[in-house]
Amino acid sequence: MRLCRKSIDREELFAYTNGHFLIDEQRQLELRYVKFDVDALCDVSAAAGPEPSPVTAIEKMEGGFAKAFLIKRKNGTEVIAKPCRNVGPPKLTTASEVAVLQYIKQNTDLPVPSVYSWSSDILNPVRAEYIVMEKAKGVQLFQRWGEMKQLSKMELIKSLTKLENQLASIRFPAYGSLLILRGPSCERAYMLQISDNSMDVDKGPWSSISAFGKAIANTQISKISHELQTQLGMFYHGTSAEQIALLRDAIQIMELLDRHPILSRHSQPILWHSDLHMGNIFVSPDEQSRIVSFIDWQSISILPAFLQEKWPIFLKPPSNYAEGYVLPKLPDDFENLDSDDKALAMLEWNQTRVAKAYELANFEENRPAYDAMNIPRVFKEFFVRCSEVSEYGVIPLRTCLIEIFQSWVSLGFTGSCPYSFSDAEIQENELRFQDYHAWHAVQELAKTCLDADADGWISPELDFEEKQRQNKELLGLFIERMEGEKRQMRRRRCGHSRMYYRNIRS
Repeated sequence: MRLCRKSIDREELFAYTNGHFLIDEQRQLELRYVKFDVDALCDVSAAAGPEPSPVTAIEKMEGGFAKAFLIKRKNGTEVIAKPCRNVGPPKLTTASEVAVLQYIKQNTDLPVPSVYSWSSDILNPVRAEYIVMEKAKGVQLFQRWGEMKQLSKMELIKSLTKLENQLASIRFPAYGSLLILRGPSCERAYMLQISDNSMDVDKGPWSSISAFGKAIANTQISKISHELQTQLGMFYHGTSAEQIALLRDAIQIMELLDRHPILSRHSQPILWHSDLHMGNIFVSPDEQSRIVSFIDWQSISILPAFLQEKWPIFLKPPSNYAEGYVLPKLPDDFENLDSDDKALAMLEWNQTRVAKAYELANFEENRPAYDAMNIPRVFKEFFVRCSEVSEYGVIPLRTCLIEIFQSWVSLGFTGSCPYSFSDAEIQENELRFQDYHAWHAVQELAKTCLDADADGWISPELDFEEKQRQNKELLGLFIERMEGEKRQMRRRRCGHSRMYYRNIRS
């Protein structure tokens, strides 16, 4: 989160001021706007914790979506106050975050902030949902990572896997929110974000992987049936009927997963921090390898292990990463590279080393997580793509279904696949997937070139007008490239048609 130390008026406390958005900026700002009673929040914050004291100053902190306030008090103590504008369901998201923090503190050794006061009722004196909690101890890892010695990094990574193992070892009876006996899941990726509460959508809890998977697909069907799609990307999405038919094929696979020999071993319900980056990990300033706090537990749910367990963002391996006991090394021709290529090679080598340290530490300290991370990739893709049909259309999910169809036996299924694809359908999907892949590649390139995220967020430290110009230039290049590829595709198709016509004539 970015700390704002300049003097601001009350209205700026409510608004999002941490940068701009290249895409749909007004809507993005409205989503992050939260109005509340400042004096009431100060009263709650003054009374919070073991050493209550009057508030003397408020410092605003903002991340990509949420905002928080560092509350300074007369006796020198500080607390964090979060007036919540949730991206998940009202009331449940705040209550779930509090429940997760309290559960972790009571049942594990993971260091998390203590919750002092909270409310999920917007009729409270603050006039907004809020949480007041202990300020995280230590300093954020990104402030120390660059200066840490390799040995300290290895020690921190091993410590991290031991702490994660504590989460992976807790067994829960079902998937959903930690408030599992009282409410539905707060997981953003798998919920139907609509205002019509009368719509019949299964929001959990779910007692089996099949029930959970079918709920994802049926949520998408409901969204498409009520014309709530948000089509992203310049590629083929398919008709609503085509999308629903594909999701019904997916449901047939979901129904088989409870007895699947691979997933049945790696689908235990677990709690996991799904956004572990260096801003969410705090370390001791005097002992940099010692983790002293984890923050940002909003919208965390209990989900299948193979969907939960993943590489922490800052330890994610490079694209050419070799798994297993393979010693990371520099390229054989490293000494012959120019200075720029040497710098890139060193950067990749260092990233490979920390990724390898996490992989091996996971194998030694958290074997269930290691095994779950290494199941066939298509299973995780299948669940993710099912949840995205209303946004990205049929191509990603159909590609997964085709892979399952073609690899039916080797993926551990028995009997016959409940659906099929003809050679012509597979070939057509491959052509359409090229458009989807090209769009996705351009999105990744744009994020890199523009220093933006998936929402098009631009840091306030950057020149927003220049980024707008660069974005327009990239869009023009993409359209030009797509038009060129479509012309080539039409020529190839015309060539196939002429050949087919000659074969009939002969």
